[in-house]
Amino acid sequence: METFRTFIAIKIPEDIQQKLKGIQEKLKQSGAYVSWVNPSSIHLTLKFLGNIEKQQIPGITACVEKSAKSIKPFQLQVGYAGAFPNIRFPRVVWVGVTDDEANSLKSLQTGLCSCLASVGFQDEKERFQPHLTLGRVRSQKNRSNLLRAIEAMVNIWVGQISVDAVYLLQSELRPTGAVYTDIAKVAFPKSGES
Repeated sequence: METFRTFIAIKIPEDIQQKLKGIQEKLKQSGAYVSWVNPSSIHLTLKFLGNIEKQQIPGITACVEKSAKSIKPFQLQVGYAGAFPNIRFPRVVWVGVTDDEANSLKSLQTGLCSCLASVGFQDEKERFQPHLTLGRVRSQKNRSNLLRAIEAMVNIWVGQISVDAVYLLQSELRPTGAVYTDIAKVAFPKSGES
């Protein structure tokens, strides 16, 4: 049975990707051994699904549609650098994303996870922390330089994203990095639509 490695995400516009590339360039000056994400591949993951079978796609898409139908297009703020599990021992370097006043992103992600749990996908154990992954630390070489570089960007402002759709994406892991292909796009209803 053929399976696809998949996740549900919000795509990031090119102008924000270019600003994130600039941040990566500054962080690279630390000399730390980090596997940097190609800026054109940076996205906001709402739910990683792992390997799925083709016949699961309609059910997953239905969950995306169900969770998106009550959400109007919204804005996200992108800024402040950080790391998982924490800034002192970075494994993943990221830039944070802040929800709008209506908590549209949180509502969307909560509804999505709830629906997906009802069709057999495990619910998240970790609290959802919206972020854009810039890179994964591969070695502790020059860690102190990387820490200083991240700390210098804690208050950095990147920009604003207008969100009007959610995507179900396939991820193919290749030696040159992951390649993402759209499986489904679900747009939010415009004002006046239900």
